[in-house]
Amino acid sequence: MSEIIVMSYNIENMVSLFHNNQFALDKIEKVKSLEKIIINQQPHILGIVEASNKVKDHQYFIDNTGLADLDYMVGKSSHKRGKQDLVVYYREPFEIVSIDDDINYYDEWIEDIDNDGIKEVCNFERKPMEVIFRIKGSNINFLVILVATKSKGVFSINDIINHQYLALANRKKILAQSKKIRSRVNQLMDEKPDLPLIVMGDFNDEPGMDSYEKMLGASSIETVMGSVFEPDKILHNTIWHLSKKNRNKDLWTTEYPDLIVQNFGLHKAWLDHIFISQNLLNESAKFQYVMNSGNIILKDVNAKRASDHYAVYCKFEVSN
Repeated sequence: MSEIIVMSYNIENMVSLFHNNQFALDKIEKVKSLEKIIINQQPHILGIVEASNKVKDHQYFIDNTGLADLDYMVGKSSHKRGKQDLVVYYREPFEIVSIDDDINYYDEWIEDIDNDGIKEVCNFERKPMEVIFRIKGSNINFLVILVATKSKGVFSINDIINHQYLALANRKKILAQSKKIRSRVNQLMDEKPDLPLIVMGDFNDEPGMDSYEKMLGASSIETVMGSVFEPDKILHNTIWHLSKKNRNKDLWTTEYPDLIVQNFGLHKAWLDHIFISQNLLNESAKFQYVMNSGNIILKDVNAKRASDHYAVYCKFEVSN
């Protein structure tokens, strides 16, 4: 039995780490912090959100840090997602079978998001990335869907009324994207019921409904996880077990200031998630999730210097 670690990390504006084909001088400390965090966990698969869109940047980062000793390879799609891309690093015992073969599924679509009788045009700012991995020398394949949904933050200067309108509009966009991701999960579960799924990334939402989601009548995260009326299709949240322990107070992955009420307090939110299909919970499976292994990296100086998000990770076991 061998142990595998999968990690999801929003590396804030990663492209800014590089300048003229080397590290930007003012980002060296951030690079060192990222290096320490990744080496400390040594994930076998690392899904990066807000990744640089240049393969040469990733190769430079790997070759010129301690990551070189881990022999990481870079998985990047030919699909253009802009400067803030989605990328995976992976290492033995994995190989990539395909990337984004079904990217057209995430093309623009039309849907009545808030059930007001008006159909809206919906799209992704960055389409989810789908990577099929295989464990070398085996017939074990699984699909990783790496996600970066719309931010719900309102960062422009507005009066309070307009701020409310924009915040609600952002929730509608996130819900639309979450419904599309869920429909893809349903499709995969129907067509390939034996294919293990790992859906992870920055979903810009946490369990439960805020005041805007109550107006829409839906939680984006619970939409992705699935319906109680189809229990066999519900995705398991690998970090959820922390809510049942004394660490509940640490169950958040980003913090930010209130843009309306300026004070010294910060909002804390659990926006980064790793979900898995139930066939990864099967104790007889050759590739299975280690129950209650999901966690958040230590929120130390390095983590705060590295990004405005804290990475989440979990463990799997592979039967020899």
